[in-house]
Amino acid sequence: MKNIVIKKNQLSAEEYQFFRQAVGWSYIEKSVVEKSLNNELFSVCIYQNHKITAMGRVVGDGAIYFYIQDIMVLPQYHNMGFGNLIMKEIEQYLTLNTSSNSFIGLIAANGVKGFYEKFGYKAREVNAPGMFKTIK
Repeated sequence: MKNIVIKKNQLSAEEYQFFRQAVGWSYIEKSVVEKSLNNELFSVCIYQNHKITAMGRVVGDGAIYFYIQDIMVLPQYHNMGFGNLIMKEIEQYLTLNTSSNSFIGLIAANGVKGFYEKFGYKAREVNAPGMFKTIK
């Protein structure tokens, strides 16, 4: 990978919306995105040749609970190492900002469980299923 620039905590609402559209996620109002970005703990973006190619975020309370969110790589850049770069930056952030017994969670998209396992993440046990709810 050549001409790579990594930017931390500079993700804009426009870039976030661009990624959501590029990966087929639903639209969220700009004011809501801005509020979310203002409350995140950490974000990282990868640029190649001045074009944003990948992003990731960490949200949570900054003490006990940390959640990896919105790991997105533009489809034309899949399998080129951009996801690994994002996760390495996130793992570095977590190493510096978590404490003993901090909980780091994530919800993996279908088919990418193995990607996160490379970084030490494990599926929840059957008797402790992850759950979620989306407000419409």
